[in-house]
Amino acid sequence: MFRRHRLVSRVLSSLLAVATSSSCTPEKSPLADGDASLSVDEQLFQDGLALYDGGDFAAAQVKFDVLLSEHADSNRADNAAYLGGRCRYEQGLYDDAITALEAMRVEHAASPFVSSAAYFTGRSRYELGAYADAVVDFDAAVDADAGSAYADNAAYYAGRSWYEAGSFTAAAAAFDVFETAYPDSSYADNGAYYHGRAYFDVDDYARARPQFERVLSIAEASGASIYADNAQYYVARSSYGLVELDTALNGFQAVVSTYPTSQYLDNALYYEVRIYVDRGECTDALTALQTLQDSQPASPEIPRAQRYASGC
Repeated sequence: MFRRHRLVSRVLSSLLAVATSSSCTPEKSPLADGDASLSVDEQLFQDGLALYDGGDFAAAQVKFDVLLSEHADSNRADNAAYLGGRCRYEQGLYDDAITALEAMRVEHAASPFVSSAAYFTGRSRYELGAYADAVVDFDAAVDADAGSAYADNAAYYAGRSWYEAGSFTAAAAAFDVFETAYPDSSYADNGAYYHGRAYFDVDDYARARPQFERVLSIAEASGASIYADNAQYYVARSSYGLVELDTALNGFQAVVSTYPTSQYLDNALYYEVRIYVDRGECTDALTALQTLQDSQPASPEIPRAQRYASGC
């Protein structure tokens, strides 16, 4: 389930100047030593950067493209080529972004922005559903510079791409690498959740549950995680898969009491019905069924719960 695409913006103190952006902070090359006034190419770059920071990616793209076409030997050429690709990505022009960023990576192979360019090439492929190709780019981003601004994002999206492609074993392995290399990443909760899902989706509940529990630990430590309700539900589902019914029931009840707006609320109530039926506690099963029907009258889980409780 997709819920977010966060882009981690960091300061690369030895390479980048700092700018404020309403979306992602673009990376910038340092000014050439001794510049007393802006040259034509520098003015184009600064104009493009200002437009980028203001969210006018189409206009910014024009500035960067003019710089590249008219001042190919500019010391800003690598940065302009990278940001030109970023402008296309930000506009959702993913095919064009791939073309621009791949060209940048070839023409400016020694640039400090090659790692980030590889990351956004991968993100463009990811958005197009080309998951296997995206993994190649994400791996290239990490290989180019494991400490770059987007390296942790790239390691996370390598695992996520394998997961979306249905390659759960490869996904779990990639998330192992991500968690080891970037334990403090802002994607730590995302990674733990999809790591757990990679195990859960092949019925490996014993290895899935600790990952979902880790999401809850991260959420408690940081104060929030958009995956907390999902993780609580899958902790309970993993316990149910392990036939630990008491633990599972407590977990599903925690979904209902702690996350009353969760998208998994009706699923949790359905599994409460199942557990009561499994334990032969028909009165509680029918009460849980009634709660499901009253609180979620349009839920597709109601017919399933009714069938499961039909023996009571």
